[in-house]
Amino acid sequence: MPGRRTVLNLLRTAMQPIGTTLYIYGGGWNEQDTGADVAARAPLPSPAWRAFFLSQNVAYDYRRFLDPRFRRCGLDCSGYLGWTLCATLHSEPQNEGYVCPSTEMAGRLAARGLGTLLRFPTDFLPGDVFSMSGHVWLCVGACRDGSLVIAHSSPTPDRIGTGRGGGAQLSALPPDDSNLSCEALTLARHYMRRFPTWSARYAAQAKPRAQYTVLPDNPNSGLFRFTALSDPENIKNQDAPTILSALFL
Repeated sequence: MPGRRTVLNLLRTAMQPIGTTLYIYGGGWNEQDTGADVAARAPLPSPAWRAFFLSQNVAYDYRRFLDPRFRRCGLDCSGYLGWTLCATLHSEPQNEGYVCPSTEMAGRLAARGLGTLLRFPTDFLPGDVFSMSGHVWLCVGACRDGSLVIAHSSPTPDRIGTGRGGGAQLSALPPDDSNLSCEALTLARHYMRRFPTWSARYAAQAKPRAQYTVLPDNPNSGLFRFTALSDPENIKNQDAPTILSALFL
């Protein structure tokens, strides 16, 4: 529901491009690299994202589509989060969107008065946005074993090892990088199978927690926690399995 400012609606909005939108470097940015393109400022997913996904195959490699004219065909990490935020916060197309450098997105959202920047977070709650060096991701929920399910747009190796594609997907952050098997990875695998064309191309990924939670020196990096979103469904106190079952009814 575009413009409904709740944590549940943020997560439901974030699921819309999942499994049907490929990673495009600069996807979601305008050709001038100054902010969001038209599609990333709209309240509904662009049909061009799904059409481009269906036009490609398992050997898709985003490195062959670096020309700015392909930016309308998919999303990078900041484009994905920028569109998700715009479609959650607004019900009409916007003149200015939320796409900005991934490493600084958390701080820039806080500067807009939408929530708080935590430079040294001690926990992750559903709806939190984390800006790391060169990437930004959304926390969907935590599991009982301490692992996290995250939503992001990220390059992913394909199943035949010939290309590098990926895009908007669910991934896992394990509690311990010495053992990537975790409840969050089981959940990511289960729900990404809801998208059979995607699943035939890409396996769900466990990302290194140490890398995905490290803070660069940039003062705008870190964890952003919304205060502009209400939580009538009490999502912040639910675990990842419960949240995902509600998102994929």
